[in-house]
Amino acid sequence: MSESEFALKATPPRMPRTALERERLQRFWDDVHDRTAIAVVAPAGFGKTTLLLQWRRRWLAQGARVAWLTADTQDDPVRFAEAVFQSIREASGRPTPGVAQQAVKGGMEALTTLLSEVAQQGVETVLILDDAERLPKATLRSTVQYLLLNAPANLHVVFGSRIQLPLQVAELAAKGHFAALATDALRLRLEESIDLLEKRLPQLSVDARAHLHETTEGWPLGLQLAIAAIEHAPDPVTALESLSARHGTIQDYFVESLLARLSPAMAGFLARIAILDPMNAELCVAVTGVEDAAEVLDQLAAETPIVMLGERTDWIRLHPLARDFLLARFERLPRAEQATLHARAAQWFAGQERFHEAAGHALAAGDHALAQAHATRSLWTLAISGKYAEAREWLDHIPPKMLAGDLDLRLAAASILALGDRNAAALDMARKAIDDPSTPPQSLAFALRVAAGAAAYADRMGLMPAFVARWPRQEDCGGEPLHVVSHLNSSALVALHEGATGDVREWIARASRYGSGGSLRLATHFGRMLVGMSHLWDGDAFQAEAAMRPALAQAEREGRRRGMVASLQASVLAAALFERDQPAAAEALLANRLDVIERSGFPDNVLLAYRTLTYLALNQNDERRALNVLGNLDAVAERRQLPRLRAHALAEQIRIHALRGRGETVARLLAMQEGLAEAFEQDDLRLFAPHYQLIAAIARAYAALAAHQLDEADRQIATADTLAARLHLGRNALTVKVLRAVVARQRDDAQALPLLREALGLADILGCARLLADTHPLAVEMASELHAPSNSQAPTPAPTPIRSAPTRYGLLTSKEAEILSLIDKGMSNKEIGRTLDISGETVKWHLKNLFLKLSAGNRKHAVDRARLLGLTH
Repeated sequence: MSESEFALKATPPRMPRTALERERLQRFWDDVHDRTAIAVVAPAGFGKTTLLLQWRRRWLAQGARVAWLTADTQDDPVRFAEAVFQSIREASGRPTPGVAQQAVKGGMEALTTLLSEVAQQGVETVLILDDAERLPKATLRSTVQYLLLNAPANLHVVFGSRIQLPLQVAELAAKGHFAALATDALRLRLEESIDLLEKRLPQLSVDARAHLHETTEGWPLGLQLAIAAIEHAPDPVTALESLSARHGTIQDYFVESLLARLSPAMAGFLARIAILDPMNAELCVAVTGVEDAAEVLDQLAAETPIVMLGERTDWIRLHPLARDFLLARFERLPRAEQATLHARAAQWFAGQERFHEAAGHALAAGDHALAQAHATRSLWTLAISGKYAEAREWLDHIPPKMLAGDLDLRLAAASILALGDRNAAALDMARKAIDDPSTPPQSLAFALRVAAGAAAYADRMGLMPAFVARWPRQEDCGGEPLHVVSHLNSSALVALHEGATGDVREWIARASRYGSGGSLRLATHFGRMLVGMSHLWDGDAFQAEAAMRPALAQAEREGRRRGMVASLQASVLAAALFERDQPAAAEALLANRLDVIERSGFPDNVLLAYRTLTYLALNQNDERRALNVLGNLDAVAERRQLPRLRAHALAEQIRIHALRGRGETVARLLAMQEGLAEAFEQDDLRLFAPHYQLIAAIARAYAALAAHQLDEADRQIATADTLAARLHLGRNALTVKVLRAVVARQRDDAQALPLLREALGLADILGCARLLADTHPLAVEMASELHAPSNSQAPTPAPTPIRSAPTRYGLLTSKEAEILSLIDKGMSNKEIGRTLDISGETVKWHLKNLFLKLSAGNRKHAVDRARLLGLTH
């Protein structure tokens, strides 16, 4: 090998300017960097080389000797041995004259000499081998295998490869000397995409960033291509909406890096299977006639980033960007061939009884009658799998006469309409079947299931006990487990709103005995969601997170991130994570999902999502956005006729305005909230009357505190305390306890701090890390006293009574006014903390509230705004 050839092979490539430092991959290095062999295996564009360059820097920073080799197809055993010998000796700073001749005479002998030298020197030595998939099999099986089997303890061999290498590593793995990082680990997580996009495209909303992540499905190069396609556009938001792989930089990538490397036959095969999503080898053979489709798909999956695992291991799908690009190629085929390919796909799917897919392909083939027939048979499957959006599309293709003449088909249609704008019609259809004495038991169970779902979606929980009581026995309705599980789920939902959270978990545990596959999949997910909600109801954020993390992970594996099931479960987990004081994670979970939750979510899901978004905005000092979120919740409640959600929206607005001392606004909102009382006297909503009374009492308590009416605050807090205990609402009970402590402090009552200490102790057990921050600013201030260092030499002075609004107009608390005056004197946060004997975190918390109340962007702006408002001189 010539010196120039070696120099090219041994020189690491330049680190990309936009390389993302991914913390979890660096943690992986922390865990495995002392292994004998480490393999990083993924198709093109997943950042293997970038990651190896980052790891190289870390090894060098620790004093290791790091050699780099880029493999190629010319690396036969002797040539490869020569390159390894030279690269490691150069990394060690040792001269290499004559090495080439030694290696040519005996590659293994040279390697043996090298390994001996590495062992004797005792210095950590790393050989990074990139593009290892290019190595000839003979080299892998001889020279590379020899390296692995004979490597001394201080030598580490790292591979970057597009495919799994044919190496014998089982023994190394068994002894803990081998580690591997595969495609899924290299795929960007949502939070990583959001972080990257925040730096590159800060003008995009969190929802837009999540949408871009979903479009690229975590493919790092795909995300970079998408960024390049829109970042210089005059309006990146509009450019994102029109993002496509059919033009621009993304199309150029697929043309130059994909099609240019494929044979015409392979490119044609890809264009013809682009209509399939997902697909397997048998389906591809049926549609294209390519008998070796399995081998072709395996090759594409191993060597390109465009093929991804589908719903099962034998099913795959194309990456969305690649599919968009390839569909453009499909559309260039003759129309007759397009129709033929769709017709073959329709026939295959119908044979597998996958009538939804069959209907879609029949329609694309121009056979409307066949599409209608398949659509009719698909409704039941779509309903029990939760694919309501697709099912609603097919309902329009089914003649009303066909629905009228088939009870079960009519009920299937009702089950699809139940979770949407036509909810009332669905409930009416189901109740007619329930009230008809001639309805067979199996159809009756179906109708009851539909009615229960419709009632839950409409928040008409007063109807549920009657439906639950009418449920036929399993043996009377054909032994169908779905009907039993639906009955148990409905019973659990009633128990949840009665506050019997232990019963909720008992009902769902009984349902789990029937399994979770097939027709039970959607019902099982709903049951798991109820378990998570029951823990939130108890105020136990730890248990809610533990229940929902695996449930959401499974839902996303089985469907799409924006699917109904995943979106609804995300609303529960996001609430738990925010309670655990993980706001970024909560925000990422809800990103680009709110529309799905609004459209298909049960009222509790909608409430959890909007409440979390409200508190996220407040946590970011964005009161305007928080109030907008609550306004949107009010609009959703109005559109879907959900008084309970309207009551919550008003209560949160009252809390926000009361904490800012806006008395007239609070009075107006209280009057609106009082006007809702009549709605909860109706039979359908009477179950929620205690809930309404609880949130109304808490809202009135905030209003009384703002007006310094401490006796009234005490009365409302006592009412709320009784209702929270009756409903077993643990989080509300903690809020009430904190408000009691706040009132006690304003009365100079010695019980203030003990009450707060008890609330904090309970919150710590349950994982409610945001209890004080989301309840009252005075509680946060008081908490700093609980952690203040004691002084045994001198008596602790009595706490100065703290009033909530000593300043003009009642806008600022006394502590905020003090901090504002110290800011005006130019003091830093640390100096303010020392002066007022409070922690730096407490200073930051007060500053956040000051900026929010004064609509200020920084410290100077806050002082100027205070003077403008007449709050300081």
